[in-house]
This record gives sequence, structure tokens and C-alpha cells, in this order.
Amino acid sequence: MFSSSSAMTGKRAESWSRLLLLWLYRCARGLLVLSSSLDRDKLQLKATKQGSRNRFLHILWRCIVVMIYAGLWPMLTSAVIGKRLESYADVLALAQSMSVSILAVISFVIQARGENQFREVLNRYLALYQRICLTTRLRHLFPTKFVVFFLLKLFFTLCGCFHEIIPLFENSHFDDISQMVGTGFGIYMWLGTLCVLDACFLGFLVSGILYEHMANNIIAMLKRMEPIESQDERYRMTKYRRMQLLCDFADELDECAAIYSELYHVTNSFRRILQWQILFYIYLNFINICLMLYQYILHFLNDDEVVFVSIVMAFVKLANLVLLMMCADYTVRQSEVPKKLPLDIVCSDMDERWDKSVSLLLFVIC
Repeated sequence: MFSSSSAMTGKRAESWSRLLLLWLYRCARGLLVLSSSLDRDKLQLKATKQGSRNRFLHILWRCIVVMIYAGLWPMLTSAVIGKRLESYADVLALAQSMSVSILAVISFVIQARGENQFREVLNRYLALYQRICLTTRLRHLFPTKFVVFFLLKLFFTLCGCFHEIIPLFENSHFDDISQMVGTGFGIYMWLGTLCVLDACFLGFLVSGILYEHMANNIIAMLKRMEPIESQDERYRMTKYRRMQLLCDFADELDECAAIYSELYHVTNSFRRILQWQILFYIYLNFINICLMLYQYILHFLNDDEVVFVSIVMAFVKLANLVLLMMCADYTVRQSEVPKKLPLDIVCSDMDERWDKSVSLLLFVIC
């Protein structure tokens, strides 16, 4: 009964996880962050054909967006840049306005140039997912905590999004057609950037979950190896049988080492492709926290009405950073679990084949 209930829970979590990931993929497609189509049968992303009309229109659209926004940027930021600096808040607001606009354009260009590499990394993740399912003999890899963390991150993203975008719909931003176009393109680029920033978080979370499944698989394998060393006369095996089983387990460990190696390289490639977006993510949240806390403290000291929205949004921004750090730490900790397992002592005096497999796995992890 318990195993049946657990299986149903795992199936529901897997279904929700796939639904959420598919929703994020469609958002990325809608915002033209990704132009690749999903082959559900092979579970791979397919690139648009070279020279196709859709690919040409996709590239043309990105160029138009960047050029129009860059051309209208001086007008959009004139109210902030032309303002006299009278406080630290004005300095931070100026730095935020200029740097966020510039970094948003840079991030948009990086997304366009690195899409092929990003698609290859995503396909490697999808291939690893299928490979780990076969190795661990599990039908569902995404646990309930994936859904919980995904929805929690989505909630924080939407809170920040509404807080920052709603003020852009003030009348001052729609005085003329140029203001309307510039504001519209700015919101469009910002939403695409948010989509990529959430992908950074999810990439680390998925890597951590895959590492955890592989670690649990090795722990289960060591549990299955216990009868080999049993001293009980009723369960003792012949030397030939023990050597045979040990070679089989060594083959399993070699496959685990190969998966660990691929998972490490995929995670590292993912981090390398999105490292500028991650830095942008940290910088943006940090400067927003400074502005909101300054505003809150200023109102508090002046005995004005306390703006609780500022302090709440500061905590939302801080929570975004904490979640990213938690996922990165989770991935690192799960990747190092095999180092703490008694791999070097289990049957190490029986067969050189096992020792080589252990050495290979530890070398890959280190």
C-alpha cells in the first residue's frame, strides 16, 4: 500500500514537473528566447533549418528589437539621467537605470548568439535524463520538491515582475508613440531576460536532482553488495560467484562514473553559457534591495507612512538570491556524496577490477 501510494505521488510530481517545464518552454518560444521545436517522441530540441524563412524572421526580429530599443533608450532614461543627484538613492537609481538597460540589451544579444550552444546543452540534459532512468531503473526522476521550488521561484519572479512593470504603464510613458514603442520593447526584452534568469535557477536544480538520484543508486548498489562479504555460513558464496558478482557491480560503477562525467560537463557548460546572466541576476537583485531598503529607512526616519511594499519586495529580491545559492549549494553537495561512501573498502581485497572502477569514479568526481 505504501509503495503504491509512493508511486502515485512520484507519478503526479513527474506529471506536474513536465507540465511546468513545458509551460516554461512555451513561454521561451513565445518570447523568442528559443526558436527550437520540441520532438516529443525523441525528447530532443530540433533547430530550425538553415536558410528557412522562420529562422530569417527570427534573427531579423531580434535585430529590430535591439536597434529600436537602443535608439529610444536616451529618450526613455532622460528623466533619470537628467535629474540632479541629491542623495545616494538618486545615484543608485541612476546606476540601476543605465546598467539594467545596457545589461538587458547585452543579455538579449548573448541569448541570440548562444542559442545553438544552449540548445545542445538542453539536449544533453534530456539525453542524461533518459540514461539515468535506464541506469537507476526509475520511471520518475522529478520529486515533489522540484514542483515546490519551481512554483516558489515562479511566485517570487511574478511578484518582482508586477512590482517593476506596473509603474511602466503610467501615463508619462505613453505621451507619444515613441514612448509607447520604447516602453513596449523594454517590457518585452525584460520578460525574455526574466525567462532566462529563471532557467539559470532551474538548471542548477535539475543538476542537483540528477546527482541525487545517481548517489542514491550507488548507495543501493552497495546495499546489494553486502551478501558478498557475509560471514554467515548459510549465505557465503563461492569465490568464483563472488568474483562474478563483483565484476558485474564494477561494470555498473563504470556506467555511474560515465554518467557523473557527462553530468559534470553538462552542468559546467550550462554555467559557462549563462554566467553573464547569473552575474546580471545577482547584480540586479542586489541593487534593487539597496534601493528598497533605502526607501524604507528614509520613510521610517522621516516619520512618514511606512512603505511596507518596499521591505516586502526587498525580502522577495533577497529570497531570489537565496534560492539561487541554495540550488548551487545543493548541486555541489549532491555531486560530492560518493566521496563519503565506503567505496574504497567494500571488497577491495578481493578484486583489482573493483578498485579500478572506484578509482575512476573518484577521479571523475574530483
